[in-house]
Amino acid sequence: MVTPVNIDAVERRELDAGSPALRAIGYELRPEKMRPNVWEYTAGETNRKHTQREQEELYLVLSGRFECTVDGEVLELEPDDVLVLPPTAARQLTAIEDSRLLVVGAPNVKDDGIPIE
Repeated sequence: MVTPVNIDAVERRELDAGSPALRAIGYELRPEKMRPNVWEYTAGETNRKHTQREQEELYLVLSGRFECTVDGEVLELEPDDVLVLPPTAARQLTAIEDSRLLVVGAPNVKDDGIPIE
């Protein structure tokens, strides 16, 4: 049976200090081939610069605005903007304002990110 999940009904998890909050919608939906999550940023918050081992990532801005640095190039993302990144692309997001981002990684691989110091 297929059952929809409301993003706001999924538990909001605070991770490391200074990191965006996570709503693990994939945990609720249990897809086999993709790994969806909703990340919630406050203005000025950023994630760690990283690449992926295997996952392509699709970013869909649900609300707010982001500065997204990909392999040294800075892009501005606004609501309804969609971006797909290959695993090897070095990426980092910074929220320009309070923002919400749907991230879908495929294949569904846990802990696939490789931090870049």
